[in-house]
Amino acid sequence: MSDSEVAQSSVMALEALRAKNIMPIIATGRTLCEIEHVLAATGMTSVIAMNGQYVMYDGQAVYTNPIDVEEIRTLHQGAKSQGVEMAFYTEAKIRGTAQNEVMEKHYRYLGEAPPEVDGALYLKEPVYMLLLLLEKGDDYFPDRFPYFQFVRNTPFSNDVVPTGGSKARGIAKLLEVMDFGDVPTYAFGDGMNDLEMFEVVDHAIAMENAVPALKEKAEFITTDNNSDGIEKGLQLCGLL
Repeated sequence: MSDSEVAQSSVMALEALRAKNIMPIIATGRTLCEIEHVLAATGMTSVIAMNGQYVMYDGQAVYTNPIDVEEIRTLHQGAKSQGVEMAFYTEAKIRGTAQNEVMEKHYRYLGEAPPEVDGALYLKEPVYMLLLLLEKGDDYFPDRFPYFQFVRNTPFSNDVVPTGGSKARGIAKLLEVMDFGDVPTYAFGDGMNDLEMFEVVDHAIAMENAVPALKEKAEFITTDNNSDGIEKGLQLCGLL
């Protein structure tokens, strides 16, 4: 299966977890509208979305961290000065500041259509995550915008969330809000935006195709998604 599809072995493994009263949760850099097919295929109702900025448990939002409007405005102006377009992420939609070649490349890379254009979305709705669409020039941004953290997550983009924001923070907030402090936690990951998450969970499982830095932090390394990696990883850590 491709990265955007769910292996049948994963669907069956998640059903087996639920039968054991274990709650599976998706932790992702994407927003809800991008993973609707995954939620439908797996029956999952809990998500740590947009790198920890929006947390939903059993279908209900339990933690949200919208980005300050003035901070978005300032970054937008700085990006424009560098010829860089952006994308704004709410829990339900994605909008770009303009269409260009890098925007198209990025969403093609994800297997998605480029978003509609609405450069003023952040003035009208809460925005939880931003993307900078760029293939180079990353160094311009961190020192000028210290209230954001920038993570190169594809060849065509940086994920942008408030400083301190991460999947790890989303996990911590979920455990705090739901009073799950004594519940053991497990995480699968493959990318740079999974590094902090691996540091806070009890058991970290890296996919075979994970970046080397993530594999170094993993307790277990499983096969990739095309080779039943979720099922095998759950077996490795004793959950199946």
